[in-house]
Amino acid sequence: MVIKMKEEILPYKCKCGGILKKSRTQVEFFGIDFGIRECEVCTKCGSEYLSDDVLGEIENEVKKKKLFGLEKQAQITKSGNSLVIRIPPEIAKFSGVHYKDIVRVYPVEKKKIEIELQS
Repeated sequence: MVIKMKEEILPYKCKCGGILKKSRTQVEFFGIDFGIRECEVCTKCGSEYLSDDVLGEIENEVKKKKLFGLEKQAQITKSGNSLVIRIPPEIAKFSGVHYKDIVRVYPVEKKKIEIELQS
């Protein structure tokens, strides 16, 4: 089902100077879908802004799902000729990753690596 909104141009501008319009966007956090939410979108740079109310709703859902604070820093170490990333236990538990699981590792962009569990 597609939800159409009446196009409404807002009286204030984006930080880039572009025009802001009311719209809807898909919200995702740690790969979990939080649905389509109202937002403001810049017609010039494409930035999307969520209201404080919407951010509060999402934050409450994130806390309920115990995702809050899952982002961690990890240090890269070395084992033989390979580099090793230690996965913090909270992330391992959330992701369902276990010792000796098989994963697929690939670069997404210059400073981003993705790890995918193989079933």
